[in-house]
Amino acid sequence: MTPANALTLFRAVAVIPIVWAIAAEQRFPALGLFMLAAASDALDGLLARRAGRSSPRGALLDPLADKVLVLGTLGALAAVGTGWPVTVVTAATALREGVVALLRLRAFGRGVALPADRLAKAKTTAQMIGVALIIVGERPWPVAGATLVGVALLLGLVTLPRYFVTRLT
Repeated sequence: MTPANALTLFRAVAVIPIVWAIAAEQRFPALGLFMLAAASDALDGLLARRAGRSSPRGALLDPLADKVLVLGTLGALAAVGTGWPVTVVTAATALREGVVALLRLRAFGRGVALPADRLAKAKTTAQMIGVALIIVGERPWPVAGATLVGVALLLGLVTLPRYFVTRLT
């Protein structure tokens, strides 16, 4: 396993202790681990490119790990009663991310890589910052975080047609 793939795997697996910490009302350990996992998103691609080991598999697994981290954490936050704005953006984000994940898997099956473009990377960054704000748990941060995740959802909706038209035709 390459170092880049190990970081990607870490990001996906980190959601388990993050969810546990949120359920145990241990917000700051959850926040610290979430921020560490989110930071790994910037490092894995950099490591792969520097080592000349970018691959279609990495282009598939990296955004899937992001989705696992973001949606798993949002789901835990919604489940512990963080508020209806968090529940709404969690459900809407899950729907959008599920569609994109299926399209990515379909493309991968055809031998086509769908690397994230700048707008998709901005969406992921906004999601991760928003989720971190929600984890803090003290007002006004959850509302600000849910708003930022909502903005990320809008960015995601802007990028969605690209997966249907530009990338899969």
